[in-house]
Amino acid sequence: MTTHPLEGSFIRTGVLRFANVGFILACDPQKEEDGIAHTIIYTWDTGTFYEGEANFDANSCCIIKEPEPGFVITAGSGGYSVHTRNGETNGNIFQNSHPKPEAPRYGDFRSVSEIGGKAHAVGLRGMVYRLDVLSDWTRIDQGLPGDFNIQAIHGMDASDLYAVGRKGEIWHFDGSNWSKEDLPTNVNLTTVKCVSDGTVYLGGHDGILIRGGRHSWELVEHGETTDDIWGLEWFGDQLYVSTMSSLYRLEGDELKQVDFDDDEPDTTYQLSAIEDIMWSIGREDIMAYDGKTWTRIV
Repeated sequence: MTTHPLEGSFIRTGVLRFANVGFILACDPQKEEDGIAHTIIYTWDTGTFYEGEANFDANSCCIIKEPEPGFVITAGSGGYSVHTRNGETNGNIFQNSHPKPEAPRYGDFRSVSEIGGKAHAVGLRGMVYRLDVLSDWTRIDQGLPGDFNIQAIHGMDASDLYAVGRKGEIWHFDGSNWSKEDLPTNVNLTTVKCVSDGTVYLGGHDGILIRGGRHSWELVEHGETTDDIWGLEWFGDQLYVSTMSSLYRLEGDELKQVDFDDDEPDTTYQLSAIEDIMWSIGREDIMAYDGKTWTRIV
């Protein structure tokens, strides 16, 4: 154990499990430059870091409740692992899944998200897989076009999913069928967040921010930034919006830059929240927010 093990590493992403427990995916910059597949997995527990590793380039993660509580990491290549109290399950989504597609599939998976307690992995060429048992993913993308390059997915439950991707595309899944929604943009979309009141938020390149739901969408003309949006999170009854270098809070139709007090992070990127805590996760910084005060984790 060491107090600051991430020094010299690049953070890829992270996720909160409890207020005092989170997981961080990082990499060694030299190994990454040399093309050596690897991931450094850190568990942060009440201020102490514990280090693990994976032999593939994990780029996304989430917390699940089903089929049993655990932590899931996925890579663009389809590699994945699930960490639970009962141990670790490893595999490749392309190999450990059903029903098999008509034609062979290859990378690239873009992200994994928890929806209805289960992990949902999405990727290019219309790929959507759901983890129903630890050693097997269910392919649920029948009906999606092969040219739909999905970047992210979210929803309230298994019968209300939104997948977003390049060229402003968004498709909705009702538990049985996929249907395309019309949006007021053709800009690449990178992130989606569904909140408990039924509102769906979409973010993407050039600072695009969209709000709405089934068949009704509007641009949020915030005028604050044209930087690409990579993270959306709902915390304290407000939407937070993250780019690579700044974090904002949506107030009405305006984005207000978040004040980190005396410890401004150099990097932001993605967000993860539970009931009482939110993390802002950048390439070199992780900051925790309790609704009043920001505290540096890394």
